[in-house]
Amino acid sequence: MGIIKIKDKFFKISVPEEEILKHVDEVAQQINRDMAGKNPLLLAVLNGAFVFAADLMRRITIPCEISFVKLASYQGTTSTGKVTEVLGINEDLTGRTIIIVEDIVESGLTMQRMIESLGTRHPESVHICTLLLKPEKLQVPLDIRYVAMRIPNDFILGYGLDYDQQARGLKDIYTLVDQLPMRNIVIFGAPGSGKGTQSDLLIEKYGLNHISTGDVLRSEIKAGTELGKTAKEYIDKGQLIPDELMVSILASVYDGFGKEHPGVIFDGFPRTIPQAEALKAMLAERGHSIAAMIELDVPEDELMTRLIKRGQESGRSDDNEETIRKRLAVYHNQTAPLIEWYEREGLHRHINGLGSLDRIFGDICQVVDEL
Repeated sequence: MGIIKIKDKFFKISVPEEEILKHVDEVAQQINRDMAGKNPLLLAVLNGAFVFAADLMRRITIPCEISFVKLASYQGTTSTGKVTEVLGINEDLTGRTIIIVEDIVESGLTMQRMIESLGTRHPESVHICTLLLKPEKLQVPLDIRYVAMRIPNDFILGYGLDYDQQARGLKDIYTLVDQLPMRNIVIFGAPGSGKGTQSDLLIEKYGLNHISTGDVLRSEIKAGTELGKTAKEYIDKGQLIPDELMVSILASVYDGFGKEHPGVIFDGFPRTIPQAEALKAMLAERGHSIAAMIELDVPEDELMTRLIKRGQESGRSDDNEETIRKRLAVYHNQTAPLIEWYEREGLHRHINGLGSLDRIFGDICQVVDEL
């Protein structure tokens, strides 16, 4: 299930759009039955209820009207307990049937204040219709006639609800994640297996960070860090960067993501068993670990076809048949043994990397969702 970050907090889907609309439809049908012949006035509370009110209005088939009132009782993720009327009601409510349309009822103080205020306008009756109700938070007795959903006492956003005015437009309802699940993933496969493409999709869906050894080295060297200068000395001499130095560079980047993050995709590292052991030790020092090694398995003839085509399209000189065969030989001799190592760790997840992009990504998401 996808996790999103809004400002400084993380949220996960709690109620998907389809379920929300099903409950909205049920409430609309109740109103259609109860209010036939009464031409009720729907009084929607801004800002949170505007999405609910719009969907509800589209499903009400009896004659009705709608107006709006704006109140404020939230700051961040905590109710201030103070209700301030920002935008009043201009309609004549005398003898009218009123339905207050609210996004969420928690303490009930807002509804109590509204009912008291409306009572001075001499309506025939006043009813409450709320998308969400937190029963355990109620502080005052309320007769709530229409409730789409009852939920636990969690902070939520989406479908009109916000966190500091953000995320009202999300189509699903999200719940605050108190403890972020750490999903560090090694994405693994031969050259041309699609690691980069799938990494980009995972980053977009799950908000994961990304560590690509090539990108990291170039960044450290460009920034002129001490680690970058040391790495450049090895590269300039045509030597491989020692595992210890490479892990130190990765650790510096990893620590830069902070203590609370949804996880990291390691792309291009580890390439050998000693590197895998060093990565495991580095994460363990921080109380973290690898959640899964996801292997994209693609037949060699398909890898050749992909890489040759990529070379033709991009003009990359290293994507010719002779060089590709050498790179694949290095992969099979030095890198492929990692599969068995991660199998012993209980972390290996095999993905058939041959097929449509959507099917492959769907299989990967199933693995990530189960972590």
